[in-house]
Amino acid sequence: MEKKERGILPIERILVAVDGSKPSMRALDMAISLSKLNKNMKLYIVMAIPYPVQYVTGENPTGDITLLDRMNTLKEKGEQILENSKNYAISNGVMNVETFLKQGDPAKEILNVSKTVKPDLIVIGNRRRGFLKGVFLGSVSQRVAANSDVSVLVVK
Repeated sequence: MEKKERGILPIERILVAVDGSKPSMRALDMAISLSKLNKNMKLYIVMAIPYPVQYVTGENPTGDITLLDRMNTLKEKGEQILENSKNYAISNGVMNVETFLKQGDPAKEILNVSKTVKPDLIVIGNRRRGFLKGVFLGSVSQRVAANSDVSVLVVK
């Protein structure tokens, strides 16, 4: 019988979710740190853009921009956040980086990317929106952790 080594996790692929917030940037820092443990590590960065309120409700509360304009603006900001995150990872020594920009429910889109790239670990930030919002809406990190097939590291 072969003796298993303890204390060594076989992590070769990490998926990190970013959205430009401070908690997601801390998650990116954690993923970068973990990526340095293995020179062959693959880092996947996903940005999931939620649909604007008017897409879901059919209302336009601001009245000044069209739904298409709003969605394009969100996409452009998402692309910029992803590009900055990728450049940041590369500048910190992670050379094997791939990005994904998705639109829809963030938790669902993160889990969909996870099924595609099959990471060994998902790293995600926790925005700490408070107890009531967490109870009624659920947080993205809670839903990802509850529904993921792989380990999830929630960074505060």
